[in-house]
Amino acid sequence: MAVQGFFASAGVGTGVLMLLVSIISTQLGSASAKFLFASVDPEVAVVLRLVTATIILFAVLRPWRHMPRGREWKNVLIYGLAMAFMNGCFYQAIARLPLGIAVAVEFSGPLLVAVCSSRRWTDFAGVCMAVTGMLLILPRHGLEGDIDIAGIFFALGAAAGWAGYIVFGRRAGGVGVSAAAWGMLAGSLAALPWAVAVRGIEPFMPGLLAGVLPLAFFVGLTASALPYGLEIIALRLVPPQAYGVLMSLEPAAAALFGFALLGEALTPRQWAAIALVVAASLIVTRKRQD
Repeated sequence: MAVQGFFASAGVGTGVLMLLVSIISTQLGSASAKFLFASVDPEVAVVLRLVTATIILFAVLRPWRHMPRGREWKNVLIYGLAMAFMNGCFYQAIARLPLGIAVAVEFSGPLLVAVCSSRRWTDFAGVCMAVTGMLLILPRHGLEGDIDIAGIFFALGAAAGWAGYIVFGRRAGGVGVSAAAWGMLAGSLAALPWAVAVRGIEPFMPGLLAGVLPLAFFVGLTASALPYGLEIIALRLVPPQAYGVLMSLEPAAAALFGFALLGEALTPRQWAAIALVVAASLIVTRKRQD
């Protein structure tokens, strides 16, 4: 109760700080996931991230006290499947692309959702800017170059998953914050059979898992559980416009973490592409909520 009282009395500045911490945490977790790839494949890393985040959310939220009812289960399950698809595609993308590039392409999902709910010409201008940015990411000469085309397609798949995550996350939100825990559980149950089908059961043997669980727990905490908790609280404190503008920093933050932690240096052309995506996000979120 004391914590709830603190957040109830907190102001916009506290909410903005929480969102900034959320962005940093998300990109730290995404960059750290790449270190997992040295020990496990992306399919297995996705399962470890979702399962550890599920454990954390169940421990904190105790969602069994707020069970979905009737048709609410459908929205929660689709929300969880979208989450699993989004994370699965995203991890395949960052296994092939620099983190900043993958996030910039993935960000087209939220942009599409925003534009589909508006008819302002500025929104369509924002989409054109984002498309231009993504075209700049591609190699100049055909399909040969330092950008993995399969990675781009996986990032676009993650964008589609993010769009579904937003749409069905809103519908599942009627259950309350416990929807995140149930959705995360559904995503874990969907990702596990796929990983076993692709990689077999060997990566999940206790001997191997013991060596990667600390890092997997860190990824689940920083990339999923912590940012979700912070955003749920911040959304009550920060105006929607400010929320959209701050979330537009994600691609740039991803590029900076990719450079600082992974040594992923981008070319000026790629930085320009990310800048266009960020600018497009700013245009769409600001105009949509004016």
